[in-house]
Amino acid sequence: MLSYAPRFRCSVPVQTVRLLAPFALGLVIAAHTVAQDPTVDRAETINLRPGETAEVRVHGTNLKSLQSLWTTFGELKPAPPGEKPNDKLGVFTGLVPPETVPGMYPYRIVAANGCSLTQFFVVDDLPNAALEVTSESSSPLTAVPPACCIQGYVNAIKPRYFGVTLEAAQKLSVAVYARRLNSAMDPVLKITAPDGSEIAFSDDQPGLSGDTQLQVTASTAGVYGIELHDVQYAGSGKHYFHLRIGSFPLVTGTYPRMTQAGANLNLIGQQATTTVRDVPPNQLFSVTATDADSQNSGFAVAWSSVAAPLMEVEPNNDQKTATVVPVDATAIAGHFGAVSDVDWFKVTTDVKQHICLTTHTRDLGSPADVVLQLWKTDGTKIAEVDDTGSTDAQLAATLPEPGDYFVAVRELSGLAGPDWTYDLEVQRATGRADVTFATDHVVLPKEGTLAIPVTVKRFGVGGSLTIGAEGLPVGVTVYPLLLSEQQKSGILTLHADASSDAWGEARFFAHSADNPDGPAFPVVYQSPPPDAKKPGDFRLPRISPGIFVSVGTAAAFSLSADQHAITVSPSSEHTVTISATRTGDWTEPIAVAVTNPKDPLPAGITLTEAKVEGDSGQLTIKASDKAKPGRYSLTLQGTLKREKTTIIQPLGTLILEVSDAAGT
Repeated sequence: MLSYAPRFRCSVPVQTVRLLAPFALGLVIAAHTVAQDPTVDRAETINLRPGETAEVRVHGTNLKSLQSLWTTFGELKPAPPGEKPNDKLGVFTGLVPPETVPGMYPYRIVAANGCSLTQFFVVDDLPNAALEVTSESSSPLTAVPPACCIQGYVNAIKPRYFGVTLEAAQKLSVAVYARRLNSAMDPVLKITAPDGSEIAFSDDQPGLSGDTQLQVTASTAGVYGIELHDVQYAGSGKHYFHLRIGSFPLVTGTYPRMTQAGANLNLIGQQATTTVRDVPPNQLFSVTATDADSQNSGFAVAWSSVAAPLMEVEPNNDQKTATVVPVDATAIAGHFGAVSDVDWFKVTTDVKQHICLTTHTRDLGSPADVVLQLWKTDGTKIAEVDDTGSTDAQLAATLPEPGDYFVAVRELSGLAGPDWTYDLEVQRATGRADVTFATDHVVLPKEGTLAIPVTVKRFGVGGSLTIGAEGLPVGVTVYPLLLSEQQKSGILTLHADASSDAWGEARFFAHSADNPDGPAFPVVYQSPPPDAKKPGDFRLPRISPGIFVSVGTAAAFSLSADQHAITVSPSSEHTVTISATRTGDWTEPIAVAVTNPKDPLPAGITLTEAKVEGDSGQLTIKASDKAKPGRYSLTLQGTLKREKTTIIQPLGTLILEVSDAAGT
């Protein structure tokens, strides 16, 4: 589903100044004009079907100077505004490509004033039915077709009621998407017979991340009722839903949930398999399911990986029956088939070796809460982990000597069933580096630079890491970032040239500086854990393949250096010329200094603070006789002050190489 983004060109001029990413670590901004990103509360879709011309009505705030509704299957363009433009409603239209697979897709709003967070909607193969005001009343029931989809929201203490006319023995499936679309609604479904008696009820359904679905067969002909409400009878515009009514199989997921193109997937909830279509690795994609008794499709999502996983083989409930993990295995998939099931895997090494196991369950829809254990053959436990900073577990340890070791995987509460699956990424000889962004989107100033903080955790990966990118929008480049072995964070800088007016989803990767041809470690966005003291919009934990990059108008000023690769030797100095491009009347001097004073410079290296007056200034880098040879990243920023206004802009990362005393 989340694909390598096409580089869309925008046709609407960008008009608002974006000065700097406000989340940047160590950067304080008192901006003259800081744009506010558009926000999305909900979307209502009409004819969002493969091969149809769709209309999407987006409700939110700051929906002005709209440029695109971006999705992974293309883009929809803003419809002409009405007589009274409304920055709380954006309307978009466009063709959904016929080859689009029905299912759940991400979208963003791109505007001159920024970019929204990722939200999700459903591309359906069912026709739309309008949400009537009368559906808040249970008598009479609001009639809807026996095959349709309905979008809308619930108000507090007011369920939605619908009536479907069925023939005797006719099958009816009802599914609601809410939590999976980041809705605040925790849905409950109830179906009643023509005489008003309840025949089916469902709250949370395993594998649906808090959503639910039901299927019944009509015992007699008549009007069957569907009731939909929030579990606490709460309601608002943010309690939105996509309701599916028709004849379709109820699918809750796939097993495995992570696998490569061309491999087989089992559909959970249906005795069937499907083949993974030709999808690039490291992205979510949609899977449809049909059966002989259904007229419409059921949906599920899966993650495309580089390699097919090793599948656990039962019985593997102890060390003696453990599933053997080959040396070259990079992934494992399993499921808990019985209450208190424990799956065992045997790992053999002939050298001292680091191992890292990273779990994926709830970020791919599984309800499992996995506990990982690492054991020696003699029954000595080396390590045990449950949650590690997120909702899933990650175990990293050293296999201290050659021999056999055992990994035990269990569900924290002992729960089991078809939906209780898990996927494990396995790194052994290569180690693992987890590099994460603090944001899921950035807006660059045209002909300027933007700083993005990154953090890194290492598991058996030594030496320096370099970070690069692919799929950047046209006209956007990345300055290589070098993270030394001691660094736990850094600042990546992107630059947009004067002609750039594009946007798209970019992928970033970390490589070992000592082994550039070795494995690439994806740099991903990791959403912060919920803050009970500052509750915000509901957002499910999800795997994110990259960040969204767009370009705004020029900043008050931007900085560039005449060189970004610098070599000095101990007891020497080097001068860099820094040029400033200014807009408007921002003519004040610009002080250039280290971005984060708390992040010390390399030992023996000092910088003279540069002052750019007019178009350029000089920065001097000094190396003492104690400067340690090596390669380092220098992150700098320029600060312009006018009365009570302070504007900060980054300089593209400088790579400093300190040679040895001989100058080699």
